[in-house]
Amino acid sequence: MTMKDEQKTKEQLIRELVALRQHLVELESAAREQQVTEILQQQTQRELLVARIAQRIRQSLQLEAVLNTTVVEVRQLLQADRVFIYRFEPDWGGVVIVESVAPEWTSILGSRPKDPSFAPTYVELYKKGRVQATADIYAGELTECYVEFLANFQVQADLVVPILQTEELWGLLVVNQCAAPRQWQQWEIDLLRQLATQLAIALQQAELYQQLQSELEERQKTEKELKRQQQLLAQSNSDLQQFASVASHDLQEPLRKIQVFGNQLKEKFSEVLGAQGRDYIERMQSAVGRMQSLIDDLLVFARIATRSQPFVATNLEQVVQEVLSDLEVRLQQTGGKVEVDKLPTIDADPVQMRQLFQNLIGNALKFHRPHTPPVVKIYSQLVAPLPSEAEDLEDIAACQVIVADNGIGFEPKYQERIFQTFQRLHGRSQYEGTGMGLAICRKIAERHGGSITATSTAGQGATFIITLPMQHQQVLPDEELL
Repeated sequence: MTMKDEQKTKEQLIRELVALRQHLVELESAAREQQVTEILQQQTQRELLVARIAQRIRQSLQLEAVLNTTVVEVRQLLQADRVFIYRFEPDWGGVVIVESVAPEWTSILGSRPKDPSFAPTYVELYKKGRVQATADIYAGELTECYVEFLANFQVQADLVVPILQTEELWGLLVVNQCAAPRQWQQWEIDLLRQLATQLAIALQQAELYQQLQSELEERQKTEKELKRQQQLLAQSNSDLQQFASVASHDLQEPLRKIQVFGNQLKEKFSEVLGAQGRDYIERMQSAVGRMQSLIDDLLVFARIATRSQPFVATNLEQVVQEVLSDLEVRLQQTGGKVEVDKLPTIDADPVQMRQLFQNLIGNALKFHRPHTPPVVKIYSQLVAPLPSEAEDLEDIAACQVIVADNGIGFEPKYQERIFQTFQRLHGRSQYEGTGMGLAICRKIAERHGGSITATSTAGQGATFIITLPMQHQQVLPDEELL
């Protein structure tokens, strides 16, 4: 071979080497491009799956449907043999609540597999985000009992990610490879972590939905009970109206006749009756008077709801002055004194307010200590607002009117009993009355959306505290509301 031929051979060899190198570079570039494409495809698939699960969570309030969708799509994307969600119970046992499994492998849906090597310390690790990725259960990294546990379920490789609910361990999202060992990729671990976060959102959403459902059911139950109570109240008001009608005529008419005939007997046959006969008639008429007073009080009590008037601006100070004018004779008889401070103007039924103060002041004048003229002090003060009955309205400004006396008082144990109907702490021979006065006061206060309470010590007077809203929505008589 000549020098020239040898030179040509070298040049050809160089050209071939350059071409080969270029080809290798192209192959390497294509491989890298293919690898990048695969990575991008995996990333896209992962993001699409997370997006689908997130969308399903937003669109569905059915937790089971969300969980089922998750395990099905994860198994399909990862080409795994089994994917399931394990929910813990209080004793750290648990149950497989959803599962997607290839036909050739055993289903464990509904089973309660309990890992014998699971310790309480694992709970804290999972709460901190621990992920268990086992490529081959027989590689010697696991305890013998745990290997046996996994083998019972045909598992050769598994990936376990915790599902947390409000920072507590709720369950596990588990991927099993049963046909052969499997090296779990980082993107697969990241995917399961992302899905576990989405499932935590679904759990919270389902819990809130359940709470709303429970509250709705409770509200419906309450509304049903309220409707029943309203029907009972309507019937009660009807009965009260019927009673008032009977009491105003059928009961009072015989009393009037007894009173009239008694007067005629005293006037025309006084001498014939003699002292004992006249005493009997006096007793009879006294009993009739008590019965008349009782009927009158019962009518007042019944009509607080059935014949009440709409609320108007009512000057309580003016109401009290009118009551004192009516009680002028009794004030003179007892030597009593009533001190009235400035009282507010509130929305109220003026007739019922007059009845309330007449009963309270009248009681103070009646139940006074022997040889001690009664002194009554009436004043007011603003208090914390009362809660509105309607959720969309602000609280209602309120006031307290205090009626304090220096009378005989009562034992503290009777502070509720005195507001009950027909309750008397003293005999009729000591103090007249029907035992209805304070019951009427409480019913009036409650009808106005307020309350009345009392404090006292025997022999040291009594203090009555009436709490009333300053303003509120128009309240119709109960029967009109129904």
